[in-house]
Amino acid sequence: MNRWSRLLIALVLASPVSAAELQKPAASSASLAQTFASREEIEEFLQNARIVKAKGTGIGITNPLKLTLDDGRVQHFAVFKSIDERKPGATQLAASTEIDFKDSWMFEVAAYELDKLLGLDMVPVTIERTYNGHKGSLQFWIDNCIMESDRLKRKLNPPDPTSWKQQIFKVRVFDNLVYNIDRNLGNLLITPEWKCYMIDHSRSFKNVDALKSPKDLTYFSRSLIESLQKLDEQTVKTRCEKYLTLYEVRTMLRRRDRIVQLYTSLLAEKGESIVYP
Repeated sequence: MNRWSRLLIALVLASPVSAAELQKPAASSASLAQTFASREEIEEFLQNARIVKAKGTGIGITNPLKLTLDDGRVQHFAVFKSIDERKPGATQLAASTEIDFKDSWMFEVAAYELDKLLGLDMVPVTIERTYNGHKGSLQFWIDNCIMESDRLKRKLNPPDPTSWKQQIFKVRVFDNLVYNIDRNLGNLLITPEWKCYMIDHSRSFKNVDALKSPKDLTYFSRSLIESLQKLDEQTVKTRCEKYLTLYEVRTMLRRRDRIVQLYTSLLAEKGESIVYP
């Protein structure tokens, strides 16, 4: 473990509020990397483990529940959201006015399924589950992280700036693909190994063809672009038909086309300087 990782962990443990409570691991969650060998095993855990405790997180606009799950071998936390609001017309939010506003747990599952199709591994494992008679999304809790807002406040610099930059630009592509209107510094999580995770996608998948922030797309992963190009309507429908309407799938794919077109245009103009693996 390098110097920056040790410092990151120390700061997490020392934080009185934003990191300590948000990222406090379950008592018996040691050796999770050995317990869960794949995302599929985590999916099975989330689907079948007993829910032994629940409490409010006290964070986020939707105030999701923090559940403790136990499968007889290990306990671990997960976040449960059951919100499903859809409002026609104009809705005034803190930072903007949104037309045909949507905030749904279904988009949390859809974002994870799309992350899998793209091979990103940047959205924590998320499944559909019912708790207390309510359907919702259940997302695996990533331990020992800090939020990007905390990183900036503490002026922590990544040990590999290039790798960090590449992760952030993948986030930007993904947010434009799903039209995420709620990305902020509090829903990007950083592990001690400086891996970035994206959470909170309930306000995504708007029914618009345009990209949300095309000006943010100036640096592209070639492998991600190739994965985007392979997406097709039938595959996305098969994975996400319970969570996205056909129109939401089709508008997302039209945004995909715009991302690829932008990449192609900038590549012709600026060359390989805009590309990374």
